This record gives sequence, structure tokens and C-alpha cells, in this order.
Amino acid sequence: MVVTGAAGAIGSATVQIFLEAGFSVVGLDRDRSVVVHERGYRGLVVDLGAEDAVEEAMRIARAAFPGRLAHLVGIAGGALAADVRTRDDPAELDPSAFGESVDANLLTQFIVLRAALPWLREGTGDDRSVTFVSSFNGLSGWGMPAYSAAKAGIVGMMLALTTPLGREGIRVNVVAPGTIRTPRTEALWAGEPGHFDDLEATAALGRLGTPNDVARAFLALATLLTHVTGQVLVVDGGQSVKRG
Repeated sequence: MVVTGAAGAIGSATVQIFLEAGFSVVGLDRDRSVVVHERGYRGLVVDLGAEDAVEEAMRIARAAFPGRLAHLVGIAGGALAADVRTRDDPAELDPSAFGESVDANLLTQFIVLRAALPWLREGTGDDRSVTFVSSFNGLSGWGMPAYSAAKAGIVGMMLALTTPLGREGIRVNVVAPGTIRTPRTEALWAGEPGHFDDLEATAALGRLGTPNDVARAFLALATLLTHVTGQVLVVDGGQSVKRG
């Protein structure tokens, strides 16, 4: 299987849970920490916005793990500093910054899918799946305009792909996490003390999600929920239900 954003907190948790489940895993990330030498795992440094580089990474991955590709999990992305800085006033959000967030969170998902499709299509007759990461920000009134638009766009892309890929036996779903506290998100919100404590109060379960919570959702969609496609699985502890 292939995991993008594999060097991040959610990505590394996802790599680990699939390795423990017996899968061979290829991790893609622009961060060099993705390169870890472990049995059954190959990490590749790649700019997911560069089509040629992603296609080359897929060629390397196929050579490292000959056989069929069963599952693709697209995690790479996230809010950018400009998203956080301008969230309360769209007039402060430069169109180029808007485009940058859409590219990072939506376009990269399509580029990876397109590069992986030839490999996925080799598994005719086998259960295969693609899972994209959105966010509860793209499904609710919370969030930041560019980031939320990109994450909502992932849902639209998934819905449009469900029928054509379904004809080939490839399932397509979305996982929409709520607030996940990671080193990256802590750095983004470092200027707002108490940010995560305030958000924790919005969760019906009384806690924020963890990377492992999200990783388990990916594993379930790939291995257990084999008649599920075209769906959004919200993993937010009830944040989108409990409004404060």
C-alpha cells in the first residue's frame, strides 16, 4: 500500500498500523525523516505537487514491492500559516495564498491518485481502495476559507470518482478528522495559548483525537468495511455535533 504524508504524526501512525496488519508499505513525504529502513517499509522523499517526481516515486515503489497495489491513503496536506493568520478576515487572504492551500490539500491528492492508478488497476478482481483525508473543517462552519474549501473539494472529488472507479472494483472514501493535536498543529497555533484546551471542550467525547484514532479509521476502511464506497467517515469525537 501507499501512504502520503508518511512522515507526519498521522502518517507515521498509519504506516505503523498497516505494517502491524501485515502490509508492505510505501511512504511518500517531502520531509526527509520519511526515509526509514524497516522490513516491509520503503520511505521516499518526493514533492507531491510535482507530477514527474510522483510518477518516478511510483516506479521506484513498484520495483521495491513487486505485485499489486491494494490501498492508497492520501494524508499529505494541512493548514498553512496564511490560513491561520487570516482566518477571521477573508480580505486579508491573498488569492495566491488561497491557491497555495488548495494545491497543498487538494491538487496533490489528485496527482498521487493519477500516478497510482496504473498500479491499482493491476489488481483486477481484488478488493482495492483509495482513502483521502478531508477535515471536519470542510463539512462545518468551523475553519479557514482556503483550507476548508480544499477539504470540501476532496469530498466532491471522491464523490465524482466513486462510480467510474467502482466499475473497476476500486472503492473511494474520505476520512474527515476533527482536531488532532500534533507537533505541526501545535506550531501553527503557538500564538494562541489555550487553543487546544478550548477545542477539547467542543468534543462530545471530552477529548481531542489522536493520530492513532485516525489511523484505525484508515485500516477499517481498507480491511473491514469492504462494501463501503463513496462515504465520508468523520473521526472527530463529536466536535461537529456538539457546538460548544
